[in-house]
Amino acid sequence: MKFLKTLGILLLFAIGVAIILVMVLPVKQKTERSIIINANPAIVYDYLSKLANFNKWAIWNQTDTSIINTITGTDGTLGAINNWKGDPALSGEGKIQITSLEINQEIEHHIIFTSPKAMEADAEFDLQEINGQTKVIWSFELATPRPSNIFNLFKSMDQKMSNDLDKSLSNLKALLEKNNPGAVKNKTYEVLPMNFPSTSFAFHRQMVKWNEIPGFFAQHIPQLYDASLALKVTPGSPSGLFYVWDEENQQADMAAAIPVAEGTLFSDTTIQVISIPGSKAVYIDHYGAYDKFAEAYNSLDKYLAANNLKKKFPLIEQYITDPKLESDTSKWLTKIICLVE
Repeated sequence: MKFLKTLGILLLFAIGVAIILVMVLPVKQKTERSIIINANPAIVYDYLSKLANFNKWAIWNQTDTSIINTITGTDGTLGAINNWKGDPALSGEGKIQITSLEINQEIEHHIIFTSPKAMEADAEFDLQEINGQTKVIWSFELATPRPSNIFNLFKSMDQKMSNDLDKSLSNLKALLEKNNPGAVKNKTYEVLPMNFPSTSFAFHRQMVKWNEIPGFFAQHIPQLYDASLALKVTPGSPSGLFYVWDEENQQADMAAAIPVAEGTLFSDTTIQVISIPGSKAVYIDHYGAYDKFAEAYNSLDKYLAANNLKKKFPLIEQYITDPKLESDTSKWLTKIICLVE
């Protein structure tokens, strides 16, 4: 009887904690990504405002070949709707409606997912002019009403969707710049703040000569992917973790890495797993070959000095674009992330 009484007290306590969490936790999740496009806001707005164009650059429409899109209303105007239906495991079924338009400044969508799970979300594209170019900020807000909001403790929409948003924005940039030959030619390296989420990485770490870094990645990244997929763990974008950059000896203490789910364990003892705690950070979106990072890092160092920020290690490079799928190096997106104190 004493055991049952204790168990009952524990259950009541757990229920009480759950109720409190349901009441205090947010009832939505939000993620945001941005990119600088070498085209003026009028060109970007004209393209983004049309739902038919969304289907050309959004990553979800490219991974699901069975998807069917049907637009009702006048595309590019308030109230226009894109209904989609595709593979239940990839796209499911739902609709996107244009809910707000501010010419050359902002576009808002309301999204209703009907299957495989009923959900609603809102997306916003904010356009900012920077030296004749356009910074596109894409935010995505998902409703998680009570009591399901308790699962926000365990599921991060930012971690789940950030890679897809980055790839989609990269596609958008490539499409617009390809058709905009009169764009401004100078590069802009904008350093932006972010909250880096706690992330687990599977990795191989060692001291590597600079000229051997490409071979080091080529050897270890496929091994990490194969090991993750064997565990049915979906890996994130291939990454480089840099602990020391030795100018004198031209070598780096570094790791070839991929993000994995927290708690992942590998039978291959050569693969280590590290969890990098969440942190304030700054980042740069770099487009170009992997040996062309110098200007980006110069911009990063100047920003840190100007804002009195101290760099934390490792420094993280996320290689968003797959070179096997895109041969044009100018379209390769690398996100350079610097954790800061």
